[in-house]
Amino acid sequence: MNTAMHWTTIGAMILLGLGMGLAFDAYRVACGRFDIRRWMLPGLDFLYWVAATVAAFQILLASNFGEVRLYVFLGIGIGVTGYFGLFSPFMRKLVALLYAWAGTLCKWLWKAARMLLIVPVFWLVRTVARLLDILFIVAAALLLWIAKLLMKPFAGIGRRIGQGLGKRLFGPMAQKWEKWWARIRRKS
Repeated sequence: MNTAMHWTTIGAMILLGLGMGLAFDAYRVACGRFDIRRWMLPGLDFLYWVAATVAAFQILLASNFGEVRLYVFLGIGIGVTGYFGLFSPFMRKLVALLYAWAGTLCKWLWKAARMLLIVPVFWLVRTVARLLDILFIVAAALLLWIAKLLMKPFAGIGRRIGQGLGKRLFGPMAQKWEKWWARIRRKS
């Protein structure tokens, strides 16, 4: 390995340390903003360190073919301490502001999508349902009117048949009812 590769690796590790500090601050602000439960923090910390380790080895593979030396850890340490010493308070405020802007943007996008996509679809469905309802009522009224017109010539026949069937089916029961009712009237 030549000297340029060593300095490139140290510079990459310092930048990785700065990035790790920024990612940790973003993670810390997100946990506070989104009310992450305390029991979830160890798992999220573990995921942070897994991601940081994978990023470190990816950068090491790209810069010096994956050789781990003492100056790799020194570069990461310099980057992390430099970040927390110089940039952390400002970046936490900036990240919180970015989260607030992102939340506002998401709310605005949701309202826009709702107004442009969801509300027109609901309006269209309601309109079609009302039209179908009106069409059904008109069709049912028309069919009933036509049925009444068609049954008009048969009304007399139907009445005679109904009276004849009524006397045959309900005649004996009607006579018993009349006798029973007459007895009740006499007693009172």
